[in-house]
Amino acid sequence: MFKHQSKIDSIVLLRGLAALGVCITHYYIMNAETYSPLIKQLFMSGQLGVSIFFVISGFVLPYSLSKINYTLAKFPNFILKRLFRIEPPYWAAIALLFILGIVPWQSFDIRQFAVNIFHIAPLFKNYSWYSPIFWTLAIEFQYYILLGLFFSLLMRCKPAVSILIVCSISVICVFAKLNIRDLVFTYWYDFAAGYIGFMCLINKIRPQTATIYLTVFCAIVAWKVSIITGVLPFVTTLIILLFNKRPYRPFLFLGNISYSLYLTHTIAIFFFLKFAKAHLSNPIILFGLTILSCVCFAALFYTIIEKPVLRRSKKLQ
Repeated sequence: MFKHQSKIDSIVLLRGLAALGVCITHYYIMNAETYSPLIKQLFMSGQLGVSIFFVISGFVLPYSLSKINYTLAKFPNFILKRLFRIEPPYWAAIALLFILGIVPWQSFDIRQFAVNIFHIAPLFKNYSWYSPIFWTLAIEFQYYILLGLFFSLLMRCKPAVSILIVCSISVICVFAKLNIRDLVFTYWYDFAAGYIGFMCLINKIRPQTATIYLTVFCAIVAWKVSIITGVLPFVTTLIILLFNKRPYRPFLFLGNISYSLYLTHTIAIFFFLKFAKAHLSNPIILFGLTILSCVCFAALFYTIIEKPVLRRSKKLQ
């Protein structure tokens, strides 16, 4: 159905839109203005971008492993490459929080610093994230570990059995009403939907079969959790599989800087609102310029920090 591709345009598009959605939600939260219930709902819907990111990871990571004929013996190298790709920009974002005074130097605590660096803040009662957005990176890292440990085993199973295993984990968690914010299994339905898409991408199952699996699985999630929770991974996975038109260049640009945008947007919003609110009274202009400042700051961060790291990570064998 599909050839192996170094970059899937639909995923680049979705990453950009997801990061932008998260920006919009945090603009609403940090702006502290009163809006009508409808406008508030529109702003808060941007947080669905997090689920889109999880679906993409459920799709992209297995796809990447399948291209290198992954075995468990490659687990250390796989984790090393993910760390090298993800961590330096993350550490740079933490450094910015201190340099710009958002996190005061006076409050520096080596234990607080360590639990943030190693994505384990939720394991310790008296410690928290430096930024509220960092919790999703901990979820992603848990997924990396689980996928790296069990991917080769899943690939040895028949496709239907492999999908059943992955989806059953989510169904069990859903019926058990697992709702631990910092645990990957709470959001396993997103990763599972992406996994079904991956199995279709590499021709392990036919598109019609993938659609049936997705429909049944996401219907269960919608029934037991919420309609949007079931519909979003369903739609996201179908877009990844079916959207084959190259997005317009601005959307590709936004997708390419999406990780930088995710890491830095709260910093840009904080400083822009701090200086602009005293001079801009038009809420539409304020919103537009704030989001533009987020994109510009992210583009700078991407050019200086993330892009060189990305280039070097691709050289790792």
